Amino acid sequence: MSQQFHHIPGILKPAELEELDRLITQLEFTDGRATASMAAKEVKNNLQAEAAGKEFLSQARSLVENAIGSSPYFNAVAQPKKIHPVIISKYTPGKFYGWHVDSPIMGDPPIRTDLAMTIFLSDPGSYEGGELMIQTASGPVAIKPAKGDAILYPCQFLHCVNEIRSGERLAAVTWIQSNIQSPEQRQLLFELNQVHALLSQRDAQSPEAMQLLQTYSNLFRMWADV
Repeated sequence: MSQQFHHIPGILKPAELEELDRLITQLEFTDGRATASMAAKEVKNNLQAEAAGKEFLSQARSLVENAIGSSPYFNAVAQPKKIHPVIISKYTPGKFYGWHVDSPIMGDPPIRTDLAMTIFLSDPGSYEGGELMIQTASGPVAIKPAKGDAILYPCQFLHCVNEIRSGERLAAVTWIQSNIQSPEQRQLLFELNQVHALLSQRDAQSPEAMQLLQTYSNLFRMWADV
């Protein structure tokens, strides 16, 4: 998997997943093509929860968005500036989402889509097919992690969801505008952040930790889009 793809295990905890399961049973799902744009509309064949005035969808979104916002790993790697409202999608047998690239601007008010994130809401053993496929320089990568796990990746990659052969695939999907627009710069800052965290565990006031924090801060200041 590309260094810029991040698997975040358990971004939704068991109690959150249990509550989300309950809320999802109350949702109404409609044709997902209603929210697709550009060429994606021609290859999108899934269902998604209706948005307008739905109390249970609002609760589900809040639950997921609170979990995202409280994830240290997500915040360190994404450096989020704006997050698109979460979409709850459903794939039943025969449903799929063909190869596409996400729109560069989404939402109202609009955000620039630097990153996409899929949170898997179904046990991978409960459905056949439905892998998230991401096209990389070395070929396509198939991703089908545990329920509650998230996959975060830059939006410039072609990707698709394989056709469901049996069972049901539920997911929460969102897009992020980062404070650091460049994927390469964002990755470098994340790596520096992780090394600083390790040094800080030993001695947060050590010369090495303080020097690395200064370098991280100066690079962030140089590259930040605020």
